[in-house]
Amino acid sequence: MITVVLDIADNGIVKVLEDDNINGAGETFISKKIYTFNDDPSFKNRVQFLHDLCLDINLELGNDLDEKKLKFIVGHGPKFKKEMTITQLKAQIGACESLLVKYKKELSIKEDEIKS
Repeated sequence: MITVVLDIADNGIVKVLEDDNINGAGETFISKKIYTFNDDPSFKNRVQFLHDLCLDINLELGNDLDEKKLKFIVGHGPKFKKEMTITQLKAQIGACESLLVKYKKELSIKEDEIKS
């Protein structure tokens, strides 16, 4: 049986993974990993912790072919207001315009399929 124990540390979390029957040989395997969150401004360690924990407990997150896929992403909160530079605004506008072109192509293909 695999056991996952999470211990809260001052600067993060210690994850202890114990398998009492590794590879069906009846031997014990213990793994300890420390995730530090203090010096993690990009949330990289937090995302890695959640990803590793999901793998350890065999939680299915979906894949690129599934209708729904659970993703761990880092972004701004909905109430966070950030001043964007002109370059960032132009990049956002370009991204939206390319998406619009893509969706218009998909729409015209579907409309042509219906007409045929």
